[in-house]
Amino acid sequence: MKIITAFCFLFFSGQAIFAQLINIHGRVIDADSKRNLPGVTIITGESINISDSTGYFHLNVQSSALKRNGLIFSCIGYVQKKVSFDTSNSYNIELKATYFELPEIKVMGSGLSIIKKAINSVSQNYPDKSYLSTGFMRLQYLRNKSDYFNSDAIVQVYTPSITSSKKSVVKVVQNHIDTITDKSLVFIKWIGGYLSPIHADFVKNKEPYINLKKMKNFRYQLMGKQLYYNRTTYMINFSQHDSTRKETAMGGTLYIDSATYAFAGADISYFNITRYGTLPKSKLQYHIRYSLLNNKWYLQETFMKGNTIYKKENPTTLVDYTTTKTDTGTVKPFSYSEIIQEDDVTQLINKPGAASELTGMDSALQNTVHGEEVTGLPAIDTIRLNNATRQRKKSNWLNYFTQDNFRYSLSIMRFPLQLNTPDQKKSDFVNYGFQIGTYFRIYKNLFLQFEGSGNTGAQKTVLSLYAFHLAYDINLKTTGHTITVSPFAGYDILSINQKEAQLKSSANYFIYGLKGALEISHHVFLFASVGRNIITLKGESGFLPVAYTPSLGVLIKR
Repeated sequence: MKIITAFCFLFFSGQAIFAQLINIHGRVIDADSKRNLPGVTIITGESINISDSTGYFHLNVQSSALKRNGLIFSCIGYVQKKVSFDTSNSYNIELKATYFELPEIKVMGSGLSIIKKAINSVSQNYPDKSYLSTGFMRLQYLRNKSDYFNSDAIVQVYTPSITSSKKSVVKVVQNHIDTITDKSLVFIKWIGGYLSPIHADFVKNKEPYINLKKMKNFRYQLMGKQLYYNRTTYMINFSQHDSTRKETAMGGTLYIDSATYAFAGADISYFNITRYGTLPKSKLQYHIRYSLLNNKWYLQETFMKGNTIYKKENPTTLVDYTTTKTDTGTVKPFSYSEIIQEDDVTQLINKPGAASELTGMDSALQNTVHGEEVTGLPAIDTIRLNNATRQRKKSNWLNYFTQDNFRYSLSIMRFPLQLNTPDQKKSDFVNYGFQIGTYFRIYKNLFLQFEGSGNTGAQKTVLSLYAFHLAYDINLKTTGHTITVSPFAGYDILSINQKEAQLKSSANYFIYGLKGALEISHHVFLFASVGRNIITLKGESGFLPVAYTPSLGVLIKR
């Protein structure tokens, strides 16, 4: 009986002790930016834990100790915070930054020696062979917080070795496009949106602020050490000495891993630039993070926010990318047709696929530093929504120029002329000139062409030609670098003015011919053409007509 009594006593005592343990959890965020804070230390009594990369934490603690001591949250660069026991066992904590008040991160010198060591260690810290990253990306475009373009995408980034001069490239595996209200926002071209990860990769791009030869243009300030995604890093602020040059105004913070001297990440701001598209941006912000894998640092996460200057519409672009898979084995470059190029219009790239492939995107992006900015829909302005039809009608003619309906060319051509008699003072050079052309799509592959040509006026002879043609594109090769041939026919107007001899002549004639174009990039083509004509000159000149008009030049599609 005594044994049973003792057993019951021990059992219920143990249950009482066990019952004192409770599980608490929560998330820590920056009070100003609302981004998740990793690496925050949480203490109560003898229990301690650190928030993970999403700012989340949990602890198994004794309720009595928690009630007695409360919870203490501390992180380098932030004001320490103490909170009392909460019966819900759930804590959502905001910490305020105080960079200049904490002794751990007070100004400690320029940090030049650390920067230089990090630059010299790039070749050993980053991949020495090509690798392939697959990840989720969300692009958003807002005008006055109402007009809205959204693209959820799975993209792949092919990154050559850190020692290679070849640039990284991106392909879109799949995307889903959603446009709310006015589709005329296509008129404001968003150029290079899917290229945001490679634009952000400042280590691979060898940006000037981490270039030994260009560092003299910047000032650096070591702010101390900070825990950055569970790694101890040196935090170094930088800015330009002369920020009056609008094209290069920039500044930010670099995070350098204290163990490996690798650039673990950065927060960079560019000011007053026109790098993307045709409209200037008042500010372009980047957040970049690299992660350590098999002793090498790989691009893990990027965020871009751009504020565009356009009347009073305040266009804003957001791009959030996170890597979900990194292939470090043998990888092959993308084929030419798969690569997204700098001049490609983001709104016109459409690669639909199974919706199930995008499952998990919201949660993956929510865990990024700026996830909260891109995972919610903006409030829709009902007035602009009601006026969407009217706005589209106004912008239809503008949209026409965004979808390969308008092209222009620059070429060197030979006029359909030759010198009448040998003249030591003149050479055949006078027969050649420059030609500028504009082409408009009429229907499908049928284009209306306007071309104007003129020579240099050398040897006091001025030649000019105006051409009005219809052309029809035939695609001989539709994959890779495409090849197009275009038969054309039309009407030309030629004039000749020989100032020295006071001779003038002209001709109006029909012409037909063939043009061939080879794709160099998605928007640039090399072309050659030849026209056949029967020309009769009116007036007097020192020239005779010839039957053919050849030209060679560059064609640009928009």
